[in-house]
Amino acid sequence: MLRFVKPGFGTILPEDTRAHEEWIAELTGHDYAIEGWHCDLSTGIFSIGKMAQRIHALEQNLCGLLDIIRGYAENHRKIVLSILEEATASASSFCYCTDVALASAGPVYCIGTSRIDIAAASGLMQGVFAFSSEGR
Repeated sequence: MLRFVKPGFGTILPEDTRAHEEWIAELTGHDYAIEGWHCDLSTGIFSIGKMAQRIHALEQNLCGLLDIIRGYAENHRKIVLSILEEATASASSFCYCTDVALASAGPVYCIGTSRIDIAAASGLMQGVFAFSSEGR
């Protein structure tokens, strides 16, 4: 498991490229499957990869936030929602780790950034999901 993130933990910083890069570097230094995702904040639609789709028990790669967090450990959902709500309010770097209800999935790590244009009511969140070798 990553030394900086345990299930139920999350953090958000003002847009911090250095922290984001360090978090990604730590993930790539371990045996995790990493898959990109993005979310158009004007629509709230997430686009996730095939592995994330399977781990989150979703039928399509386009989904909403509630579709994604529905399978997370119940006591972690509020943490994840809080982090992602903050990330939609201002440009941010964030990470969280949660357990997925599917017992064999293992922990899910999410590292992302957000870019916001309040005047245009638009923005983008993007990042990676990482899955332990147990969950693949």
